[in-house]
Amino acid sequence: MIARPVTVAGLVLLLADVAGAQPLSLQGVLAGAHRCLKRADSQACERTLDQAEVLQQRAAAREAYPCQTLLLGLQADLILQQLGSGRSDRAIADLGPIQRGCAGL
Repeated sequence: MIARPVTVAGLVLLLADVAGAQPLSLQGVLAGAHRCLKRADSQACERTLDQAEVLQQRAAAREAYPCQTLLLGLQADLILQQLGSGRSDRAIADLGPIQRGCAGL
């Protein structure tokens, strides 16, 4: 047998399927981001960061680069929140443009 490397995104999707998780949606990611940014909920931040990564890769695969850029910014905001250096009010205000810019993802 030949061992093949597994990408992080593939592993995340595999684990989500194994765990019986709900289908990943932009609305779910935005709701998780709101919880992370508003309440400084570390579990919501971690979970949402992983989900945003999957959506960001989905956007890249569809060549939806403006959406991908917005999601990369969201990921940066989530990481900053985790580190205690967040800009939660401004980041929360950015959720609307992400919703519009990534509609259909």
